[in-house]
Amino acid sequence: MTFYTQIPPIDNISQIIDPAHYYDVPADWYIAATDVKGSTQAVANGNYKEVNAVAAASITALLNLAPNQDLPFVFGGDGATILVPPHILTETKQALVATRKMAKDQFNLTLRVGIIPVKDVLVAGHRIRVARLQMSDNFQQAIFSGGGLTFAETLLKTSQQYILDEIDNPVADFSGFECRWNPIPSRYEETISLMIMALEDEQVYAEVLNHIQIIYGDAAQRHPIIKENLHLALRPDKLSVESRVRKQTRHWKQLFKMWQGSLKAWIAMRFNIQGWGRYKDIFLGATDHEKFDDTLRMTISGTKQQRQRLEEKLNQLYQQKRLVYGIHASQRALVTCIVFDYFGRQVHFVDGEDGGYTLAARQMKERLNQLSGH
Repeated sequence: MTFYTQIPPIDNISQIIDPAHYYDVPADWYIAATDVKGSTQAVANGNYKEVNAVAAASITALLNLAPNQDLPFVFGGDGATILVPPHILTETKQALVATRKMAKDQFNLTLRVGIIPVKDVLVAGHRIRVARLQMSDNFQQAIFSGGGLTFAETLLKTSQQYILDEIDNPVADFSGFECRWNPIPSRYEETISLMIMALEDEQVYAEVLNHIQIIYGDAAQRHPIIKENLHLALRPDKLSVESRVRKQTRHWKQLFKMWQGSLKAWIAMRFNIQGWGRYKDIFLGATDHEKFDDTLRMTISGTKQQRQRLEEKLNQLYQQKRLVYGIHASQRALVTCIVFDYFGRQVHFVDGEDGGYTLAARQMKERLNQLSGH
């Protein structure tokens, strides 16, 4: 059990602005951070699914180091952040270096991997505070505030001292990583990947969330996935990403075994064998479609008209220099999964197809640069 496990969870994303829900991360912990370099070009090349997979795989590898502990993490589309305790630091370094090697060998993607001591962030004058958002019985989303994760992300990209050196024969366990669902069409017209960062007053998040509720409805109404649109990939070629991450091969025997597993799961869900008829409900309750890590990140299904209404409001707040934002709209959502127990511990990372959070982040950064005169 860690300090994180003992934090009382909140049950609504609107509670993120209340500091009473946050707890300080221990100073002897570490921030494990990963980031795909050149992710925008990978999007242009049609490889965003692979980018998502590498980011999710880095989380999987570290969670497998502490199977009986609940580590706080957040998935960012083209990268990830995981907080780790000191007793698994050595193993964390090895797993991250192995993930970097897998990304290059299997997908020709360059993955930055680094470890930043929490104490370095504190000494620099930032805080790392964490809360837990209860998404379902099987998944609690870590919520971060204090500016420390944003600072750590900057260190990863600008300071070579935190980048991990090569290790001979690094080892990572990607057990639980899955990528077996077809892209999921929006139930309305589009799926948006939304990123919002307050510039001064964090109360602006409450204002934004209220407008999102008015425009898109509650969390269930705006959820990017509905059961009717959730379909397992049954073509072996659609399973190659998972095969390459987990076994680091595209051997036909491995693909055939995975195809068999998907077919069995499809039949079990279709005919409600051994309780599998409720699996899609379990799935929906374990998605990370609304989260906060110094930046509000949401994946929302809606109409173009709804997006236009939201953008009008966000642009007003941007002109007032209260926030910066980025939005990327696509027709479908991508899901990348970590499943340790099909009827228990699992998480399904949701992003928009064709760039999602990566392109939303680029747009948000451009707006921030415009305000600062760069």
